Amino acid sequence: MQAGALRQIITLQTPTESVATDGQRSFSYATSIVLWASVKNRSQDKSTAGDVQAAGVERYLVRMRYRDDVTYDSRIIYDGKTLQIVGIENENERNRELRLECEVVEQ
Repeated sequence: MQAGALRQIITLQTPTESVATDGQRSFSYATSIVLWASVKNRSQDKSTAGDVQAAGVERYLVRMRYRDDVTYDSRIIYDGKTLQIVGIENENERNRELRLECEVVEQ
């Protein structure tokens, strides 16, 4: 992956689990890492006639250098939006690049 393709700054947040005295588990996103990535909006698809059709959910494709700590529980902050990871693809399984399908979640 060429460094010039990574033009956007994202914040990767990984969940931290804590257990209360009564045994109740809770998760928080206290761990944050700032990274360079390529972020493309995939919310709109084109019909066969070439017309743009709006999708119901705002979706993004995030490409970044490989990291082994990215899971479906992680989330990304980009441009003031919180992106939930719904798909993870290790490009060619060579541990060089991750492609993440993400959806915007309302806060």
